[in-house]
Amino acid sequence: MPRNKFGTILVPIDSSVSCLRARQLAALIAKKFDSKITIVHVISHDFMHPELKANYQLPSEIMDKLNAVYINAGEKILRGAEEAFKEEGLHVESILIRRAEDPADSILNLSKERSFDLIIMGNRAEAKAEQFDLGSTSEKIALYSKTPLIITKKKTNLSKLLVAIDGSKQANNALEYASDIAKKFDSKVTLLHVAEAKLANLEPGEVRRISENILWDSATVMEGVEIDKRLEYGKPAEIIIKLANKENYDLIILGSRGLSSVKRYLLGSVSEDVTWHAKRSVLIIR
Repeated sequence: MPRNKFGTILVPIDSSVSCLRARQLAALIAKKFDSKITIVHVISHDFMHPELKANYQLPSEIMDKLNAVYINAGEKILRGAEEAFKEEGLHVESILIRRAEDPADSILNLSKERSFDLIIMGNRAEAKAEQFDLGSTSEKIALYSKTPLIITKKKTNLSKLLVAIDGSKQANNALEYASDIAKKFDSKVTLLHVAEAKLANLEPGEVRRISENILWDSATVMEGVEIDKRLEYGKPAEIIIKLANKENYDLIILGSRGLSSVKRYLLGSVSEDVTWHAKRSVLIIR
């Protein structure tokens, strides 16, 4: 029997709107895949950091009271999330991490120790001007997590998927996840391959042949799914982001590396650019 790629889901939570979206998407997926959900809240504040501790040297009584306030708030957040999942008929476990200098490290360590199948979390930004940018915790987890990760943005539906492919191992792994989601949610899927414009100008016929082969081979993985194949030319991250927004996709799915036929030098990987700047939720597959 094939392994359930969504069998165990870790959902880091706080009181933000972005985390509410993550909870909603986690519940949606868990219902379809019979997943077990673990919610985690990490308590961290400025005075837990060694530098501030040294500078301010708060009396232990004040520090204890400050910690107690954060613990009470954290327990309340967990109770609310746990009740919401249980109302959906889902199995849920709650974890409160009481002290953490770096919440991202705590979440990454927990994910590694427990071998979760998927992490779903919000992008955390609250300011309107930065609503599609990642907060520091989400950014660090997106960079270093070895567990597949969904960063939830504007939408929490899964009816229209954009799957970016380049023939790499990571992209092929992404195809398998996309296929599983599409079959459970009856999603429409667009397979997108973006050929680097510079290479296409040098060898247009050869680049087109290779690109069409990548699309054809990828389509065979999606048997039984309604798919559309798209070949575009340009900068991969820019094309993916623009297409996802223009055609109103619910979720972008891509591998954690690749999606470019040349090295990116100082700009980071395509998956990072898409994760940081896309206005749609992103599923990153390792």
